[in-house]
Amino acid sequence: MKLTPKQEKFCLAYVETGNASEAYRLAYSCDRMKAETIHVKASELLKHGKITVRLKELRAGHVGRHNITVDDLTNDLIPDRQL
Repeated sequence: MKLTPKQEKFCLAYVETGNASEAYRLAYSCDRMKAETIHVKASELLKHGKITVRLKELRAGHVGRHNITVDDLTNDLIPDRQL
């Protein structure tokens, strides 16, 4: 699956921000676009098959990296507090 550099940037920004319009602004040149147009273009990208697959891949990796609980953090700190 090959995405254009802008599509990849859109995907990365979308996973990070959770906002398709903001991700579109970060990935594409839209200085002269109306907010409504940006929204439509971003929505169209979210429906694109390759984009959907890439977002799923990125989310899976993102969840894996951030799958940490308060208990995990507390357990990491306990040895430091017993000094």
